[in-house]
Amino acid sequence: MLYLRKTFGYEHPLEEADVVLIGIPWDFSQTGFPTRYGPLFIREALRNVVGYDTETKTNVFEAFKFCDLGDVEVVPGNWKLTEGRIRDTVKSIFEVNPKVFPVFLGGDHLVTLGILNSLKPRKLTIVDLDAHRDMAKDFLGERYSHFTWARHAPFEIRQIGIRSFTKEEGSKGLKGDLKNIRNPVYLTIDLDVLETSDVGTPEPGGMGFVELTKILKQVCKHKLIGMDIVECGAMRVNSPSAIIAANLIKKVLGFRKK
Repeated sequence: MLYLRKTFGYEHPLEEADVVLIGIPWDFSQTGFPTRYGPLFIREALRNVVGYDTETKTNVFEAFKFCDLGDVEVVPGNWKLTEGRIRDTVKSIFEVNPKVFPVFLGGDHLVTLGILNSLKPRKLTIVDLDAHRDMAKDFLGERYSHFTWARHAPFEIRQIGIRSFTKEEGSKGLKGDLKNIRNPVYLTIDLDVLETSDVGTPEPGGMGFVELTKILKQVCKHKLIGMDIVECGAMRVNSPSAIIAANLIKKVLGFRKK
């Protein structure tokens, strides 16, 4: 008998899975706290989180078939090659199982752009829960960064939780609600939307966990086709941001099941 430690007690092959977990430990555009260990510590938190959600009365670990594919092998300092690997990974996942729900673990927020570019030519709406607009023209001369990804997003974007932006970015064109969304939704959660410190770029004045889950409940009323959680600055087991991330994944899956 083999004794193997996995994220979930029993994992299914991708062909049979309802939910697939993929880590993208890229943080080479990060200027604050390192986030490359986010996938590692979020997985550790998922092993310890209680699967039963009291609000939806769903045990998500029993209600869904899970598959953990591990991490995309990022190329240090080379976004072009890394994005290509992200695209190849996402494409191959949907070729094997077109109906699977992907949960991506970052990494800094630039990884979201690679995921979104992989989902073209679908017509989607992005719901971005974030403290920052991330729409700068460049950052320190770099066109592609966790501060610029949303500027290049290939779909309509709704940004909720914004409380910091540059004069260049401004608030013009900011859609901060979920009204009149007609497309399927891709959800990206930057953990700095919350009032927590161990994230890539912490910003005071953030939401609490309960407030955020109320928004997630509304998001999940739409056709949600995938999600990511990024900017987890965890550097140890039982890091607050990793525990929060694991519980946010549980809440989203519970709302979808309900």
